[in-house]
Order: sequence, then C-alpha cells, then structure tokens
Amino acid sequence: MVRRRRIVVAFGASVVLASAAVATAAVQPPAGTPDLSAMALQPSDLAQGAVVASQQGYVAPVSGFTAEYDGGFTTASTADGVSYYSIGDYLSIAPTASTVTTFFTAETAFFRSKRGRKLLDKVIIAAAGRKAKLKARDIKYGGGGSLGVGTGSFLETIGLKTKHVRVHEDLVLFSQGTVYVLLVMAANPGQTIPQGDAASLSTAIDSHIESVLATTGSSGSSGSTGLSG
Repeated sequence: MVRRRRIVVAFGASVVLASAAVATAAVQPPAGTPDLSAMALQPSDLAQGAVVASQQGYVAPVSGFTAEYDGGFTTASTADGVSYYSIGDYLSIAPTASTVTTFFTAETAFFRSKRGRKLLDKVIIAAAGRKAKLKARDIKYGGGGSLGVGTGSFLETIGLKTKHVRVHEDLVLFSQGTVYVLLVMAANPGQTIPQGDAASLSTAIDSHIESVLATTGSSGSSGSTGLSG
C-alpha cells in the first residue's frame, strides 16, 4: 500500500503543510531493531539552521515490515543554497531484503501508472484545500527515473501551477538491503528543485543505512546473527 499520507503540498500565499490521513501514534520498535533514527537524514546533511520536525519518531509500520521511523525537517536548505519548506524521510525495515524489493517494485509501479497518478491527484487536490481551486490539469509529473542510489531507486517530480503560484516537490523511493526509504522534498513556492539535491540527500541516507547495518543489522555485530543477536 502506498503511504499517501506522506504526500506534502506547499501551496498558496502562505505555505501550507497538509496530510491525506490522520497522524500516526508513536510506538516502540521491537527489541533488536537497528537504530532507524541514525539512518535518517541528520542536521549535518543539510546547511546550518535546519529545523528538526517536532513529530519525529517510530510509528506503526505497514504490513510486512517490523519497524518504521518518520523523520524530517520543517525548514531546511541544502548545500547549494536551495531552501525547502519541508523535507521528510520515512524509513522502514523488513525481516528480509526480498520483502523490501517486492514493496519497492509495487510502489514504483504505482507511481508510473495512470491509476496511481489519478489517486495522487486526488490526494494533492484535497491537501491543497478548496480555496486553492486546484485541478488535475494543474498537476504535472516529471516522468520518474532512477537516481542510482541503493539497490534500487526511483525519482518522481511533481509540479503544481496555478494563477498565483508554482510549487515543486520531489518524491524519492529507494531500497537498501532490508531498509525501504521514502524521501519527500517540498520546495518553497516559486522555487525549483535541482535533481542533484534529491541525489545528494538520498546518498546521505544510503550512507547512514550502510553504516548502521554494518554494526547493528541482521548480520552486524549486534544483529540477529551477530555477537549479541
């Protein structure tokens, strides 16, 4: 199931953050779960001054996964000087890499399909609110493609254009072993998103994942098959 509650829309004269579903309650991950918070984006991955989102933490994972961590920043800039209204990263860990691969394949197929984009249109229009008077024809998709990150990656660019404002958003999906990542980057109104930003932030997360799994993953020193597993 695509986690459509993660679609973020920055819109209007003032920037609005909206979600397509109710907020999820914080939970405790199962014992022995690798530290997903250490895999997520860190303030050091961004320019100085990034504001950490107040709702970071573990939430109930989707079916087939053992834990999920929702992180992100409500205000942030990248090293190239581009400012963002919000950057959210959502990491889920599964018992096996094959589970992640299957999920990743289903998610990318969704984003590439006409049915998927129609559903996303509905989510974005609902998130923007009635006053925005947003129509499906105002939403443009960039076609998607690979970023060459992890064991599989997919980038979808979304642009919203109305009479008063243009808004751009990047969605990145990628897998790394037993970890699945959704990265959502919403630019401030009127600003575009360089593809290099999606690649650099995804690479940073990928590096954190590999580092954590090397010592605490299923085959690491404290994982299920490691010294303390």
